[in-house]
Amino acid sequence: MNIIELDIWSKFGSFIKPFSNSGGMLTYFIPPKTSIIGMIGAILGYKFNDFTDEKGIKKYSIEKLNDIKVSIQPLFSLKTKRVTFNQVSNEGIKNFRQDVLINPYYKLFIIFPDSLDSEKSIFLDRIKSQKSFFNLYMGKNEFLLNYKFINVSNCEIFKLDNSNKNNFFDCGNGIYGTLNRKNVIHADLKSEKVNSRKLLFSSGNSRKLESFYEYFIHDYPIRRENFVDFKFSPISFYAMNNNEKCYFSNIILKENCFLELCEIGDKKWISLI
Repeated sequence: MNIIELDIWSKFGSFIKPFSNSGGMLTYFIPPKTSIIGMIGAILGYKFNDFTDEKGIKKYSIEKLNDIKVSIQPLFSLKTKRVTFNQVSNEGIKNFRQDVLINPYYKLFIIFPDSLDSEKSIFLDRIKSQKSFFNLYMGKNEFLLNYKFINVSNCEIFKLDNSNKNNFFDCGNGIYGTLNRKNVIHADLKSEKVNSRKLLFSSGNSRKLESFYEYFIHDYPIRRENFVDFKFSPISFYAMNNNEKCYFSNIILKENCFLELCEIGDKKWISLI
């Protein structure tokens, strides 16, 4: 099994949360898995409206990519700014406010299942040559997305459970980037800096998350079916804008549950979503 590593970045980005408040539309600080699947589909050439009708239920072609596994590492100071946009329609011009990410930069790890070997081959060929069937965006079509292929390597998926976790962490292993918390009761975030759960910094129309602190997304979009049906999972992550060490450890899992991990370096692992 191959693990594909690439970096994506833009000057701005916005991944709108599925709710609004009186202050405007909010954004996720990391791209939802559904957005990453959309990016992969754009590179492969999947059209958003390509579907078959199965007994009144629309089956979209891009749904075949849903079993791809991903992990995300934010590599920038997580910061947003509230921006006012003009929306033109038959009813005239309306203003709406939206949170926009400033200089978003992420490292992605992507694993295709064996059933998608042909798609994986096409995807690798295109990202290595900087080609994409459709344009790529950082969540919004005004924000063009840049990407760079970093590496592809062989990997084996390791299932961490309560019977083997002590030996795993006693050896100095750590989990980097996002943590899939679906089956996790507790996890420590270790850093060279002091860390704990931390509220974001806010000033005027700007918001910034402190680095090396753990943040939760309780309803992180991981799957999209029939175009409008979403499935969610809890995850946590941390902001890190330099190379200082920061990782999850000492994880306690729910009974009879496990966590899928993949090694990306010496004692460095990622949690697959």
